[in-house]
Amino acid sequence: MSIFRSSAIVLVSMIVLSLPALAQTAPPKSVLINTSAFFDEKAGITRLTAAEKQINTEFAATLKKLQDDSARLSAILSELQNTAVTAANQTTLQTKKEEGERLQRTIEYNKANLEADVNKRRETLLGPIRQDIGNAITEFGKKNGYSVIFDTSKLAEAGALLFVAESTDATKDFIAFYNSRTAAVPVR
Repeated sequence: MSIFRSSAIVLVSMIVLSLPALAQTAPPKSVLINTSAFFDEKAGITRLTAAEKQINTEFAATLKKLQDDSARLSAILSELQNTAVTAANQTTLQTKKEEGERLQRTIEYNKANLEADVNKRRETLLGPIRQDIGNAITEFGKKNGYSVIFDTSKLAEAGALLFVAESTDATKDFIAFYNSRTAAVPVR
């Protein structure tokens, strides 16, 4: 993250230092777009939010099973903590402990598999949409005569964003442009 932050600071510094040279010609027209707003269910990019919903639906059963197993593991741990250790129930406690350890390994294995499967599906489903959004940002910039478009979410993450005038935020305009451009494209 520090490499990205340093790169962003260098980039912003280079732009700021080059502004006096550009002042002699027409000033560059730059705007900001907040790419994190693309995922907003109500005001975001329709194709992107539909794809996210599809992914959530596809993996809902697996996630539910993981949550159920985690609840069962918590119950076992609670039972082990609340049961007094006596000679009579030593075997029962050992059996419960082994069951809990097996369940914990299963949960960790299934969680890793779920994360890998979700990431793979997300890349398959969202990769082409992200590529299309990138192309649309270029088209949007050219159409509106922008010289530079910055991503406010990335600048904010890097700590390089100090102030944003509302007039420079083109997020809503871009989302409207993109959604009208790709109306009702089915998600696969």
